[in-house]
Amino acid sequence: MVAGCWFVFRGLCPGPEPGPRIETSFQRVKQVLLVDGHSLIYRSFFAFIRRPLRNALGMNTSAVFGFANTLRKLLRDLKPGYCAVVYDAPGKTFRHEKFKEYKIQRPPAPDEMVEQIPVIKEMVTAWGLASFEVAGVEADDVLGTLAQRFAKQSFEVTVATSDKDMLQLIGDSITVYDPWKGKRYRPRDVLEKLGVDPKQVPDYLALAGDSVDNVPGVPGIGPKRACEILKRHGSLATALKKEKCLRGHESVAKLSRELTEIDTSVEIDAVPEGLRIRECDRKRLGRVFEVMGFETLLRELGPEAPEPVTVVEFKGDFRLETAGKFAFCYRPGAGLWFSHDGKQTVFIPEKDRVHIKQLLEEPKLVKVGYNIKQQVKLLHQAGLKLKPPVFDVSVGAWLVDTSRRRYQLEDLMVQVLGRPVRAAGPDGEPAQVLQLFQALEPQVAAMDLEPVADELEMPLVFVLAEMEELGIKVDIDYLANLEQELARELGNIRQKIWQLAGVEFNIGSPKQLGNVLFERLKLPKGRRTKTGFSTNSAVLTELVSLHPVVQEVLHYRELTKLCNTYIRPLLESANERTHRIHAEFNQTGTSTGRLSSSNPNLQNIPVRTELGRKIRNAFVAEQGKVLISADYSQIELRVLAHVTGDDELKQAFFRGEDVHAQTAAAILGLKPEDITPEHRRMAKVVNYGLIYGMSDFGLSSRMGISLEEARSFLKGYMGRFAGVAEWRERIVRQAQENGFVRTIAGRMRPLPGIISHNHNIAEAAKRAALNSPIQGSAADIIKRAMLNLAESFHERGINGGMVVQVHDELVSEVDSKQVEEAHDIIKEEMEGAWKLAVPLVVDIGMGHSWAEAH
Repeated sequence: MVAGCWFVFRGLCPGPEPGPRIETSFQRVKQVLLVDGHSLIYRSFFAFIRRPLRNALGMNTSAVFGFANTLRKLLRDLKPGYCAVVYDAPGKTFRHEKFKEYKIQRPPAPDEMVEQIPVIKEMVTAWGLASFEVAGVEADDVLGTLAQRFAKQSFEVTVATSDKDMLQLIGDSITVYDPWKGKRYRPRDVLEKLGVDPKQVPDYLALAGDSVDNVPGVPGIGPKRACEILKRHGSLATALKKEKCLRGHESVAKLSRELTEIDTSVEIDAVPEGLRIRECDRKRLGRVFEVMGFETLLRELGPEAPEPVTVVEFKGDFRLETAGKFAFCYRPGAGLWFSHDGKQTVFIPEKDRVHIKQLLEEPKLVKVGYNIKQQVKLLHQAGLKLKPPVFDVSVGAWLVDTSRRRYQLEDLMVQVLGRPVRAAGPDGEPAQVLQLFQALEPQVAAMDLEPVADELEMPLVFVLAEMEELGIKVDIDYLANLEQELARELGNIRQKIWQLAGVEFNIGSPKQLGNVLFERLKLPKGRRTKTGFSTNSAVLTELVSLHPVVQEVLHYRELTKLCNTYIRPLLESANERTHRIHAEFNQTGTSTGRLSSSNPNLQNIPVRTELGRKIRNAFVAEQGKVLISADYSQIELRVLAHVTGDDELKQAFFRGEDVHAQTAAAILGLKPEDITPEHRRMAKVVNYGLIYGMSDFGLSSRMGISLEEARSFLKGYMGRFAGVAEWRERIVRQAQENGFVRTIAGRMRPLPGIISHNHNIAEAAKRAALNSPIQGSAADIIKRAMLNLAESFHERGINGGMVVQVHDELVSEVDSKQVEEAHDIIKEEMEGAWKLAVPLVVDIGMGHSWAEAH
C-alpha cells in the first residue's frame, strides 16, 4: 500500500498528506464528519429513478454512484480528520413499540435499492471509513450519540444529512450539513428555516407533526402556529400547562415529542481513534468501482506504480526446463524481455536473433503475452516468428467474463487482480502478464474453458494477425469519385429540403430539424428529449406520408452516413503506397463470441442496399488475383436445428428445401406451392426472431399485423416445431439455474441479470440466453473454419489468404491461377468445420470486387 493515498487520489480518498502539505492534516485533526448513511442511500437511489444507472451486468447502480460521489465531495470539501457512516439496522425500534403507526405510510424499500446496500457498505469500508449500525436503534439516535460524545471532547462535529429531525443536535460544536443543497446549518439558520431554536425542534415537531415519519402532532396545529406557541411559552412542557388549544391533546403531544426527540445516550463503543480516517484499501475500492462500472471514479483512484522488477541481460542459458511457460514482451529495434517467475526479467537484445528465435519457437513452452496478435505482427516485420502454444491474457480474461468492456493491461490488472496498477514498460510487463496468467489459468480450467481456449481462441490469434497483415485493397479513385458524386447529390437534396421547408437550416441539427418539422410545418410530435422532440429514424418514418420533406430528410441522412461512416474512413485508412486497408479483427469485442472489426469497421457496411453494394464495389483484388466470398447458408437456423434436435426443422434442411417456405406451410397448413411471398416473409421473421427471443408483440410490430394474429402464428409455430419450443424453455431454465449459457464449443456467456428483480433486465437476459448459444455456436463454427482454412492454404501452397471476416462470411484473395483449387478448399473446410445434425452449406462467389463475389 502506498502511503499518503489522499494526495495520490486527488481527494477521492482522505488520509495524511505526504511531503510539504502534511500540515493540513493538523488543521483537520479535530473535525468529525458523521454521515447519515440511509438518508444518503435513499436520496441517491431516487435521484436517478426516472433513468436508473446500470452496470454491464444490468444491476442498478444509482444508489452506489450517488453515494460515492456525494461522499467524495463531502470528504474533499469538508476535509475531516475523522469520519463515520451510520446505517439504520433492519427491524423495529423503540419508537415502533410506542407508536405502531410510526413510519407506517412509507412503502418498502425497492429491491433494487436494497441489493445495493451491501455494495455501499463494502465501499465505505474500503474507503478507510468507520461505520456503525445498532440493532433496534435508528441511525438518528446513533448519530446524535456520536455527535454529542465528540462535541464534549472538543471536536468540531458535522452531521451530513437532509433530515430536519437532526437540526435539534445543532449547537456550539455541532452543525448539520445538507449535501444535496450544499448548505451548513448553525443555530441562526435553524431559526431562519423553522422559526425556532435547535433545542426547540422536538417541541416544534411534537406540535406540528411530521408527515415524513407519520408523527401525528396536535390536531389543528401547523408549523406557523407551532412557532407562535413556542415563542410565547419557550417549551412544549410550559405550553401544555398554559395553552387552551392544547387541552385534551396532552397525550398525543407528549407521544409526538418522544418520537421526534433524538436519543443521545445509545450504548455504543466509539472512541476518536476508531473514527480516524485510514488509508484506502485501493484493491477493494478499485474492485467496487470496476464492478459497478464507475470509470471516472476508477481513474480518479489512480494507479499504483508497478512493482520494481530486476532486469538482467541474457547469459546464454534459458533455464526454463521446469518452468513450462514464460511471459514475454517484444519491442522492435530493442529486443525481447521475458520472465518465468515474475520476479526477474531477462533481456535479449535484438541483435541476438538466434536466441530470440530459439525461445519463441520452442514447442514445449507456453508463451504468455498481452495482445499477442500485435506481438506476432511486430515480430514478423522484424523477420522473427512466434509459434504455439500461446496464452493471451486479454483473450483469457474475455473467455472468463465476456461482459468486460475494457482490455487494456491496466484494466485487466484491476478486473482480474483487483489492483489499480499502471502498466509497466517492456521490462516490467512480463511480470504483470505472468500475474494475470497465474490468476486466469485456474479460472479457465475451473470453468471448463480449456478446449475453447486451447483449440479455438489462442490459435486464432495467429490467423487474425495474418489477415490484418495481408489486408484488402480498395479502389481509391472509385471511392473519391463516389464521394464527389454523393457530395453533389447531398447538395441537391439540401436545396430541395430547404425549398420544401420554406427556410434554410442545419439539417444535421436535431433541434433545428425539430423546430422546422413540429413548429413550422406542424407535423405530429414524437417523444420529448432534452433538446426538444425526437427526430430519430423511427419517428420520421411514421411521418413520411404527411409531408414530402420527411422522405428527403431520411435520404439526406442515409447519404451523409454513407460518406461519414464508410467512404471517408476507408479513404483515410488506406495505405498511401499499397492502397490496402489493414483493419483490426477483435476477439474480445462481443459477448457472444463473434469477431468485431475496427479501424475501420468492415462489418457494418450495408449488405442489401444499393448504396452498400456501391461501397463493396470499392474493395478489389490485386492484379492477377481474385476475391472469393464464402457465406454460410442459414447457419444460425442450422445451429438451431442441431441444438434443439427438432425433427421437422432437420428434415427441411436434409431435403434441401426452402426452410422459410416450409415453415410457413407447416404453420398455416398449406401446400408449399400455395405459400405467398408474404407468408414466407412472416415465417422468415419468426425463424430468425425466435433466435433473438422475439415476442408476439415484436412479431406484431415487425410485420404490421395484429397482436392476435402474431400470437396465433407463434402458437402454430411452437405446436409444429415442438423441439424448438421445448429447447427454448429448457435453455432459459438452465440459464436461471446456472447464471450462464454455453455454445457448442463450450464458450460461456454469463447472464447474472436473468434473476434480476427488474422485469426489463430479466427479459433482456432471457433473450440473450436464447440468442447466445445460437449466435455463439455459429461463431465457433466459422472460427474453426478459419483455422482449418489457414492451415490448408499453407499446406497446399495457395498464394493468398483470408482478408475479411463478416459474421457468417469469409472473403479470401487468391492467385487467379489457383482460384478453382482455392474454391474447393474453402468449400471443404467451411462445410466440414463442425459435425452438426444437419449439413452445413456454403454459398461461394468470385469476382474482381467484393460486390461481384458476394
